[in-house]
This record gives sequence, structure tokens and C-alpha cells, in this order.
Amino acid sequence: MAVMASWNGKTWGVSSQRIAALNGVSSSVELDTENSDDKAGSPATKTKALKLQNMSFDFDLASAVGGDARGEFESWTSLVGQYAPFYLAGRRFGPANLQLTGVSLSDTTLDNFGRILKGKITINLTEYAEEASSKKAGAGGSGKSSSAAGVSSSGGVGRRLSAVTVGASSSDKAAKKPNNAQLK
Repeated sequence: MAVMASWNGKTWGVSSQRIAALNGVSSSVELDTENSDDKAGSPATKTKALKLQNMSFDFDLASAVGGDARGEFESWTSLVGQYAPFYLAGRRFGPANLQLTGVSLSDTTLDNFGRILKGKITINLTEYAEEASSKKAGAGGSGKSSSAAGVSSSGGVGRRLSAVTVGASSSDKAAKKPNNAQLK
């Protein structure tokens, strides 16, 4: 069988015994930003991080061409919560690991005995992040970062910054200091 795509041991493709081809793949990458308008001299929009990447796809199964929509749906529901890389045309597509977050069965046709003759299965995957925080947006052009999730390098050069080492500068602290003439 010529394999179109694979994820966690599941494969899609077409052979003389079975037709299980993907109808298409949808993927999205979004930047998480924060708007602030109360600080003078600071940018109005601050880049926080990349949101977790999402991917979805669907495929049709029919008993007439070797598919078992009910069995396949039940098999997928047992995999919800698991994560693995997604391969498209033999190459990894998307982030290193994608977690199965949703499975749905629709467009079914039943016979007189209630057996599912055909159906469409939709799969929803979300980027799997081992740490609670999402990966920080880097300034590098390749998009690849050697930093751990939640740790960003300043402009891609210099020392590593984290929540522990980042703070207000001395001039910012002095500007915030209350100026009470009665205490002098």
C-alpha cells in the first residue's frame, strides 16, 4: 500500500484491498499577543508566544472498499490523549508531537440491521507541550529554537532569559518610586 500519511501506527493510503485516503489536512500556527495602552514609550502590542499548533483532517471509510467505519472510530477513541509525530508523504509535518484531542464520526449510512456501511471520521490534533507554558516566540528566521519551552533568548543572541532573571530595569524602578515631599 502506498502510504499517504501516518500517526501513531495509523496509516492512510490506497491499496487493492482498502481505500483509506485523507480528504485533506488543515493546520494553523498563531502568534499570541498582548495589547497594552497604559505605558508610555512601550510598544502597544507585545509578542507573548506562539500558541499551540492545531491540525485536523478527515477521511471516508466504506465497507464496500474494505473499510470499517465503526471499528476504526472505536479504535481512534481509544487513542484520545496519546501523542506522536504526524508524517505526510514520508516527512514529519508540523510540530515534533501532536496529541489526539478529538475524534468524530459523521455522514454515516446504515443498513437495515444498524450496521455502519460508510462514514467520515474527523481527527483533531493539538501540539503536545510537555511543560505547562507554551514555547516562546523567537526572533530567529528558521523558527527552530534550542531553548526549552517557556525560555526565550534575547533576540536570539546573548544570555538566556527566564521568569526568574527578568525584571524591571533600575531606571524603571526609579521612575515608579513615589516622590513624597513630606518624607524629606
